[in-house]
Amino acid sequence: MRLKSKVPVVSFLVLLLLSVQSCYSVILVNKKGLPAPDPLNSDIGFYNAKQVIQIDTTIKLSLAKNYVLFQEGCPEGGFHSVEYRATLGGVLLSGLTLGKIRKVKVKYTCLKEKN
Repeated sequence: MRLKSKVPVVSFLVLLLLSVQSCYSVILVNKKGLPAPDPLNSDIGFYNAKQVIQIDTTIKLSLAKNYVLFQEGCPEGGFHSVEYRATLGGVLLSGLTLGKIRKVKVKYTCLKEKN
């Protein structure tokens, strides 16, 4: 009898833990440029052989400062692609703190420098 009463609770907790790992991402790509190459990058998929810069941090916002500015950028030409990734855990963190703490994951590639 006791095992049957615990099964729904355990199932709910397992489902909740799996859903926290779910995520979505948005990639914006500059179709007219070539990405900076990185022959040592062996990622499978979109970032294969491209030089990738990652920002993975947690930011804290206040009432007086409701924005964040990252000074990192590309040396010449601009961005080839920018990917913003959000996880359910990050969305829940933002919701529980009323948007004051946010988890930020950004990947970007720069344009190839002209010779």
